[in-house]
Amino acid sequence: MTEVLNKSQRSLSECFEVFKIAHNATNNVEAVFAATQSVISDFHMDHVVYLELRTTPRAGQDMSKEDYIAAVVTAILANPLEIIVKLILSIDRRNSIEQSLDSLNVILKMKLKYPDVIVGIDFSGNPAEGEFNEDLFKKAREGGLKTSIHCGEIRNDEEIEKILKFGPDRLGHATFLHPEYEGNPNNWKLYLEKKIPVECCLTSNVICGTTKSYPEHHIREWIRNSLPHCICTDDKGVFGTSLTKEYTLVAEHHGLKPKDLWQTTCNSVDYIFASDDIKTRLKVKLMNWYNKHERQLCRF
Repeated sequence: MTEVLNKSQRSLSECFEVFKIAHNATNNVEAVFAATQSVISDFHMDHVVYLELRTTPRAGQDMSKEDYIAAVVTAILANPLEIIVKLILSIDRRNSIEQSLDSLNVILKMKLKYPDVIVGIDFSGNPAEGEFNEDLFKKAREGGLKTSIHCGEIRNDEEIEKILKFGPDRLGHATFLHPEYEGNPNNWKLYLEKKIPVECCLTSNVICGTTKSYPEHHIREWIRNSLPHCICTDDKGVFGTSLTKEYTLVAEHHGLKPKDLWQTTCNSVDYIFASDDIKTRLKVKLMNWYNKHERQLCRF
C-alpha cells in the first residue's frame, strides 16, 4: 500500500484502495470528529470561505451510521473559524439496493435533525461496480436533499443517459461525456439541453488515469463553451491537493487569468447547495474582494 500511496499515477481501483485507508482511520466517533475538524481547518487555511464536506455514513467501532453523521455535524457546528460548512452525505454505488435504501433512510432522518447542515446527497464510489437507481434519488429529492451524482468517470453511455434524464443538481467528473472524450453524441446533446453544473477535479482525474494529462482535461470543453462548472478537490487528502492548487492547474494549463478565476468562483456560488441568503452573502464578499483588488487583476 505504501507503494500505491507514493505513485504519481494510480489505477482507478488503486485510488479506491487508498480511500479504504482513510475509512479505517476513522472507525470511531472521536476519530470522525477529529478528522472533520482537521479538514475544515485545512480548507480555512487555504482561504476557502464556503465548504461542502462530503462523506459516506458508515458503522464502526461502537458507532452506528447515525453516530457517524452526528460526529461530523457536531464538528461542523463546533467550528469557530470564519468558514461556512455544509454537509453532503454519500451513498456507495457498490452497495445493494437494500443497503443503499437503509443509508438513505438514515440520511433523511438526520436531515430532519440537522436541516441547516445536511444539504445534499451524493452517489459515488468505484464506477466499475453497481449502478444508478433513479427511484432512490427521487426519494432523496422528495426528502429535501439536493443531488450530486458522479457520472461518466468511466465510459458507460447507458448509465450516463439515465443520470442526465434524472437531472441531478450537479454532476461529478463527467469525464466521458463530451464526444471528443469518447462520449456519446446523443448524451452530449441531452447534456446541452440540461446544462447541469459539473464538479471538475483535475488532480483526481489525472492521478486515477481517467484523464491523460492536465492540458487534455475535459474542463477545457466547459471553459470553451461557457458551460456551468466548478473547480473542486475531490478528496484533498487522498490526492494531495488543495483548492488553490486546483485553481492554479486550471490557470496554467487552460489559460485562465486571475479575473477569469474570480468569475469562475462567482459562477460557482450559483451551484452550491446553500440558501439564497448564503449565496447573496458570498457574492457580496466576492464583489468586495474584487473591488479591493481590481487594479491588480487588470494587470494580467
